[in-house]
Amino acid sequence: MATAATARGGIARRAWVVGTTFGRHALHRREPLPRRVRNAFTELGPTFVKVGQVIASSPGLFPHEWLVEFASLRDRVPPFPGAEARRIVEEDLGRPLRSAFATFDDEPIAAASIGQVHGATLLDGSRVVVKVQRPGLERQVRSDLRALLLLCEVLERIPQTAVGSPRALAEDFARTLHEEMDFRLEADNMERMRSILDQDRIADARVPEVHHDLVGKRVLTMERIDGIHFSDVEAMRAAGLDTQRLLRMGVQTVIEGVLVHGFFHGDLHAGNISVLPDGTFVLFDFGIVGRLTESVRARLAQYLIASTTNDYEAMIRALDSFGSIPEGVDIPAMAAELQELYKPFVENGVLVAQLGELMETMIRSMVQHRVRIPRELVLLSKQMLYLEGAAHTLAPDVDLLGEQNLIYETLFAKYPELAMDLVAAVQRGREMDAAIANDRRR
Repeated sequence: MATAATARGGIARRAWVVGTTFGRHALHRREPLPRRVRNAFTELGPTFVKVGQVIASSPGLFPHEWLVEFASLRDRVPPFPGAEARRIVEEDLGRPLRSAFATFDDEPIAAASIGQVHGATLLDGSRVVVKVQRPGLERQVRSDLRALLLLCEVLERIPQTAVGSPRALAEDFARTLHEEMDFRLEADNMERMRSILDQDRIADARVPEVHHDLVGKRVLTMERIDGIHFSDVEAMRAAGLDTQRLLRMGVQTVIEGVLVHGFFHGDLHAGNISVLPDGTFVLFDFGIVGRLTESVRARLAQYLIASTTNDYEAMIRALDSFGSIPEGVDIPAMAAELQELYKPFVENGVLVAQLGELMETMIRSMVQHRVRIPRELVLLSKQMLYLEGAAHTLAPDVDLLGEQNLIYETLFAKYPELAMDLVAAVQRGREMDAAIANDRRR
């Protein structure tokens, strides 16, 4: 009883802090509302910063000015002191800093919502970076998530907000955040991606090597790889790099991960990608990944193929196989409506500049029909939108459907059995659709 009372007291105190923080920032009426909310999120700390990042990557659910304002929360977060980082490293690894590192820079290279990255050298002179979790993060996040889940229980009872499945989104957000806070899981994700690159003999993409003896729940030590930031197009072109090829590599990385391996990077914004002078594509930050079961992989394959071939009814049936379409929805009618909405985008090729608008149109249509968008599709869509953000400067005139068709041709040549696997997946999907339809008629 005392524990429950203490927990309720903690939630009440946190709710008071949240309320007063928002109230204080609301008084700054000369600033636009999105900026006031973003400033409040930044002050309230990691959980709210992560919520802000979700807003930034949810076109169609939030106005454009909110997406632009909250995008800054992806990579502009105040750092914590270097002395605190040193303390956490020693505490988590259970050894003095000097026994592992010859040097350790107090000034972080980058700071984010979960942790920050410090440059260091090992005793043998190897250059590394050390990712260190923010102090007191787990305790603060636990309190914030309880309050957030209670709020979502209320939103579930309001028809206008229940469509977005707020409780399911909050539970998924909580699970993802807990995974991100265990750097040992991130190290495992990095090793899995490295093994995929090795297995498939992919030489033009890299993941930093992990130093497993210097990894803990709150500390991750990895090889230091300095490259050109993925958004620095001028530097890439000055180095003679083909920016359209780099865009294609990013899209192929996601599609190949979904179709072939059932595993893909789940936070592929420009801050987590760099390019070496020889054109090698380097991926960082594996705190969020997509892990797909065979069944989910087949359904996503159906959806990707249907969207690439403009088969709108197949797109909706793929969603229906996730249980996302409410009972009683007229699927052919919904498909005809989608086709009409998509027509302006696909008549002359979907250019990069139109991708965000296209996905906003799709999401609004789904919300209107009370479709509950599957988590896996949300995660996949976010990666494509992150790449779209970079593509505006990398290759703004690219026809994305044409690029995807080229990527599929490349994958089918690389994995001759993939085409047969996808045909089988589509057939299984049709059989599932038929079974669902029969159940509904009974």
